[in-house]
Amino acid sequence: MNAMSRTVPHVRLEQVEKIFRRKPDFAERLAISMGLHTPREVRAVDGFTLDIAHGEAVGLVGESGCGKSTLGRIVAGVHDKTGGRFSFDGKEQAEWTSADARRARLDIQMIFQDPMSSLNPRKRVGDIIGEAPVVHGLISRREQEEKVAGLMREVGLDPAYARRFPHQFSGGQRQRIGIARALAVEPKFLVCDESVAALDVSIQAQVLNLFMDLRETRGLTYLFISHDLGVIEHLTDRVAIMYLGRLVEVGPTAEIFRQPAHPYTSALLEEAPRIGRGRRAYTPLKGEIPSPLNPPSGCHFHTRCPHATDLCRQVAPELKAVAANRIAACHLNTSDMEANA
Repeated sequence: MNAMSRTVPHVRLEQVEKIFRRKPDFAERLAISMGLHTPREVRAVDGFTLDIAHGEAVGLVGESGCGKSTLGRIVAGVHDKTGGRFSFDGKEQAEWTSADARRARLDIQMIFQDPMSSLNPRKRVGDIIGEAPVVHGLISRREQEEKVAGLMREVGLDPAYARRFPHQFSGGQRQRIGIARALAVEPKFLVCDESVAALDVSIQAQVLNLFMDLRETRGLTYLFISHDLGVIEHLTDRVAIMYLGRLVEVGPTAEIFRQPAHPYTSALLEEAPRIGRGRRAYTPLKGEIPSPLNPPSGCHFHTRCPHATDLCRQVAPELKAVAANRIAACHLNTSDMEANA
């Protein structure tokens, strides 16, 4: 890849939205037409903007229900976005030809949290791994066995097990099968949605090391979606913090872990177990994440933020630079910078 292509983000998300709407029944449609009822909708992703460079590993962090898995599925093509712009290798999705769309479906692959539910229990592992490259014309049927054997070795599995079914493997082995299946179509970008959350701690370490090795040998780009800050700190170059569908902070992983700029990021880091912390006291987040059916006005985090002001309750903060290569959406940072100006 030439130097010019590396200056273009591998993936660009610009004000991406995803709204889920339930189809109203007859009574609801009648009430809506009379102005007596408002259609209910869930704004799972709310104006999310992020660039991911070639070869970069970006972590996406947030509590359950914040919309991070939905965003990952938009990137992987599992969900269609409701609004905003999505670009891959400099070309916006709205301008893709059918060939561009096909290439993107192969170049961006997703690895799911539960390997058992993502693997067809009726198919043998060799067919699970080798089917996609044959269907898409990347290899011939005669080359499938050799391709599968090479992939299984690459992810740490014995090719002799290719004729076994998924239930005959352990959880860690099944996740390796899922990784091999994703690699079979020679992707450039992997979306890993809680890909080690269902595994034992010792197995997690092995799979994480595999991800790191694959990044080195294949030049892969990663979007790691996780609630486990230890995984994010270990694997990623940058981290994006998401709260109730919105991006609230993004920057280099080491800097954010050392000095977070957003109160929500601070709370997440305070609650995470860290070596050397001892018995240090901390103030946990109070309350639960609000319902996306009825999100708070202004800053979505103000209902749980110890620093919230009237401005936070009324006006949603914009993402602004708080340091070199770092942005955050918090009125507190804006006030601090204005006071120091």
